[in-house]
Amino acid sequence: MATGFAAIQRNTITSTTGYKTLFEKITAKTQGQKKTFSWYRAAVKSEASSYTKNFGKYILNEKSDDVGAVQDQDANELRRYPVQGHLYMFEYKAKMKYLKYYDKFPLVYVLKATSRSEFWGCNLHYMTPKKRIIATRSLMNGRIDIPKACFHKYLQSNVEGLMIDLAATEWDTAVLLPTEDFVKPMGTSSIPIPKEDVWQDTKDTFYDKIRGQRSVKGYGTAESREMAL
Repeated sequence: MATGFAAIQRNTITSTTGYKTLFEKITAKTQGQKKTFSWYRAAVKSEASSYTKNFGKYILNEKSDDVGAVQDQDANELRRYPVQGHLYMFEYKAKMKYLKYYDKFPLVYVLKATSRSEFWGCNLHYMTPKKRIIATRSLMNGRIDIPKACFHKYLQSNVEGLMIDLAATEWDTAVLLPTEDFVKPMGTSSIPIPKEDVWQDTKDTFYDKIRGQRSVKGYGTAESREMAL
């Protein structure tokens, strides 16, 4: 368990959505005991099995051009492809052997997704949990204010399985889950990288940021309507 995670957990505001958030469900599963990072990642995958995964339904949703319905999404969904303005959890396996490190279970706010082959976004795991909360609150208020060190390009072919499209009501709690898994590629294998090393790298350039107004696109074509929050 991450240092200080219990303290953050105790200070988290209880959800008023009328249902248990992802964070609350997983916290309940711990039964008050300390758990490893791998346990949390497995718990997230387990909870994802209860999200919408009817093949016909999510294909229909991704072809929809109803931006209002997407923006008002009030439940977690499973998706094949990301769209701009949403926050996702997914498994990823980078294939560039010269990377300093990468996150195998990223939490990405998507800034740009212009094709079905690649997308760009900010992995909030590159910041400490407390800084993730600040960045997330800004996003929910319509502002992007995230260190450039969090910004990455992702190849859709390297995404393993489906992506968890997190409802906006989940963001405040999901960012606290200790699911980051940083590794350095080494030939056909990889070696673990301490999260503290990654956070320090981000801290060193923390004020070199991406700033702007947040916008959301629907699950239609590249010509989908865009809605500024």
